[in-house]
Formats: sequence, structure tokens, C-alpha cells
Amino acid sequence: MKTAKLIELERKRHTLMDDARSILAEIEAAPNDKALRDAEKRHDAAMRALDLNKLDIDEAHLEDAEEVTRAARRPNMGGGEASGVAMTASDEFAHAWSGEDRSGWQDADGKPVRILRNTDRFAPTVQRGVALGDTIRAMVTGPRNEAEKRALSEGTTTAGGYTVPAPLATWFIDRLRRQSVAIRAGAMTVPMTSQTLAIARLDTDPTIGWRAENASIAEGDPTFSRVLLTAKSLAGIVKFSRELMMDTVNAGAMIEQALAKAMALEIDRAAIYGDGSNDSPTGILATSGINSVSMGTNGATLASVGGYDKHLDALYELELDNVPQCTAMIMHPRTSRDQRKLKDGQGLPLIMPPALASIPQLVTTAASITETQGSSSVASSIVFGDFTQLFLGMREDINVRVLNERYADAGQVALLVHARMDVQLAHKESFCKLIGIIP
Repeated sequence: MKTAKLIELERKRHTLMDDARSILAEIEAAPNDKALRDAEKRHDAAMRALDLNKLDIDEAHLEDAEEVTRAARRPNMGGGEASGVAMTASDEFAHAWSGEDRSGWQDADGKPVRILRNTDRFAPTVQRGVALGDTIRAMVTGPRNEAEKRALSEGTTTAGGYTVPAPLATWFIDRLRRQSVAIRAGAMTVPMTSQTLAIARLDTDPTIGWRAENASIAEGDPTFSRVLLTAKSLAGIVKFSRELMMDTVNAGAMIEQALAKAMALEIDRAAIYGDGSNDSPTGILATSGINSVSMGTNGATLASVGGYDKHLDALYELELDNVPQCTAMIMHPRTSRDQRKLKDGQGLPLIMPPALASIPQLVTTAASITETQGSSSVASSIVFGDFTQLFLGMREDINVRVLNERYADAGQVALLVHARMDVQLAHKESFCKLIGIIP
């Protein structure tokens, strides 16, 4: 149910959109350059107002969701059922491992370590003011207003580039986190304040058993291993023309959107499919010890193995390891398309078994469709698992360097963007790969 605050914000958004459309009409009908520039400035301001309104709406949604969660946790003092939505086992598990004061993790000094679930924010506040894209634009063309001047002055210019202010960096990280399939599947984010962070991983469960009076207690210690999140470099270069930056009202927003999308895609590739080469993280598929189900020696189509039979085998492997939940199955769009095309014996769409239908199915082009399976070189995989057992370590600092001279002969400017992160699994048996799926 929508709150009065949320309804009012949405009404305001409709008004702002009408204003923006009206200004666009003025731009198209501008009689001279001065009128055009004035209209463009007002349109720029209108778009900023829309961006701020969207952030207010997002914050209102988060506040509503948090209130529902709080209501679900309130004790029942009257003997009846407590109001609110009851938390599921997976909600309780995710809640237990997330948040600055809830994770139970502490560093060597006893200070809490933040663990963020996919609904938590990396940044301590909702974004306000100048966005990263506008700051980048100001770095190239100069600041257009006092807010952009302050953003530039708060950053750090060094020989290695420009380190954006901490609020901008964390807001941008939240933006790319929202676009990451791995994080949407449930992966936890661990903010890293140094280059490395050690975490413990459970390799084997403890032995617990019943005993008769005076009988020996069953012995069996759990096996833990120490794994290290080590910040690895993720970098890229984005080129654009000077004219684009100077003559368009939304260049900053488009550049920020493109950067977030590209970096989120590469984070997904590393977190799920990374093989550790070239100092990149080792992802789920390449981690030794995860569960595996094969489509056959040379691979097979989904239709040839009974449709969803192998999916159910993969789910069974997780159940054998007492994995409490499968939060998602992730695949390439080609595999998702082949699933949707499955037919029964009468040529009707094949209904997915309820045990699978309840699991979110996420797609990403970071998945490969050129894996080798025997004689096939066009195979792909589906990754099943409890993605709350996947940890993404992220450093807060993002370095942006403007390359003014490198592409100057083509009238272009380039941005070199550099971030640092790593990937580790807290429990390998919480994942299963279904390999050898061919079209």
C-alpha cells in the first residue's frame, strides 16, 4: 500500500515531466540562439529536478520496505498473530548477514565490518546534488555552477588522475550494484577499507549426533579455511567527442549510465564466470568444489534430456548439501530463450516444475555461449545457488583520469576509470553448475 508521501512524490513527478516536455517544445521552436540557450538551461534544471524526485521516490520505497520488515519483527504482545509480513527463512538468513550492526563480523580491533545485502546501500545517504557524470563533464568542459565547483574542489587531483569525492564514489557504486545480476541474485557486498580482507570459509560441517547415557560424544570438527579478498584492478577507457560534452544537456548522465552498465557486466562476468587469469577474480564456475551436473559428454539440448530434468538434478545436488535456499539461477539469454521454447508431447509450452518456477531466473550476456563440452564449442551453463554465499569485496575509491591529449587528433577526450574489487565464496557447496547446454 502506498503512503501519502509516496503518492505526493509521484504526483510531483508527473508535474515535472510535463514541465520538461513543455521546455522541449520551446527548444524546438526557439527563434534565436539566446532563447535556445535559455531553454536548454531550464531543461537541464528540469532534468535535475526529475533525477532528485526519482531519488526521493526510491528513498520512500526503501522506507516503506524497512517499515514492513520492522513490523514483521515486532513481538506479538496480545496473544494473536503479529501484524506485518512474516520473514521467510531466506529473509532471516540474509538479515543475519547484512548491515553494519547485524553482520556479526569484527576486525582485529573489534570494530564491526559492514556486510550489505542487495537491498542495502553502499552509500550512507541517498544521492543528492551533482552526480558522477556531471562531475566528469565539469572535468572536461569546466564547472557550470557552484555545485559542480564544490564537487571538483572536494575531489583529489594527482598525477595518476582524479579521485572523485567519497560520496560520489559510493553513490556510483550503488548505481552499478543495482545493475549487477549477481547482486540482484543475492550476492553480499563487503566494503573494503584496505587492499585485503581475510574471511573464514566453512569447508565441512561439524558432526552432531544423539548419545546414550554414559556413551561417548560423537567427534567431528568442522573444517574452516581462510580466504582472502584482495582488491584487484578493474579499469576501462571511454572515448567521446568534445562537442558531445559541450553541446548536449544529458552527456554526463549518459556517460555515467554507460560506465555503470559496463562495469556491472564485467563484475558479473568475474563473479560468476571469472577464471582468475590476468589477475582477475576467480568466479563461481571456476571454483573447485562446487556442485556440478553435466548435460552429457558432448553436451545436449534441453529438449533432448526431458526439458527440465537436468535442472531438477542440479537443485537436488544443493538439497543434498542442505543448502537452505536457491536464490537464483543465472544463464545466458540464449539459454533462457531455449527454456521458453520447450514444448510437451502435444506441442504446447512445457510447464516448469513448481520447485524451479519459484526460483528467480536471471540472464546476463556475461555468460559464455562458447564453452567447450567434448566435441561442442558452443555450450553454455546455468549457475544455481544460494548467492548470499557469494561475497564481493569493493574498495570505496574510484579513480577517474581525463586523457586530454591521447585522442586529441580526432577531437576526442577519453576517460580512464579505475576501481578495485574481489570475489570469494563463503560456502562452495551452496552452488551448482549445469554445464554442456547446447542450442
